[in-house]
Amino acid sequence: MEPLVAPLVFELKRLGVFYPCWSCEGHADQTGKLRTIPRVWFYADSVVHIRGLAEAVNRLFNEHRLSARWNVIVTYSDADNPDTTFSLEPQATTEFSLNGLHGDLRVMSEELEQTFWTICDTLAGAAAGE
Repeated sequence: MEPLVAPLVFELKRLGVFYPCWSCEGHADQTGKLRTIPRVWFYADSVVHIRGLAEAVNRLFNEHRLSARWNVIVTYSDADNPDTTFSLEPQATTEFSLNGLHGDLRVMSEELEQTFWTICDTLAGAAAGE
């Protein structure tokens, strides 16, 4: 696991509802142009948690804590694997700075937990009719 993405991978795992399976910290080519974006692929048992994660990341962006808008997308790991895999990654229409994205990885690993659980508690209350 690459060192710049490791804290976010561990944080997602520590939340206890996501199961990371692959990650990349992002890389530039020899000219400094972004070659691969950072991302974390993971499994999840509940779409409510996916919704909570997407909203938590969106809030961090809206609070100007992230340099780029990040999304949770549906993907798959292997053609012969029927399990749904999700990816947390920067939005494809955004202009990227690799240094900014590396900063985003740090911010998410440090600040995601509280916002995520607050959102999940609100969603659980709404589902219970509170």
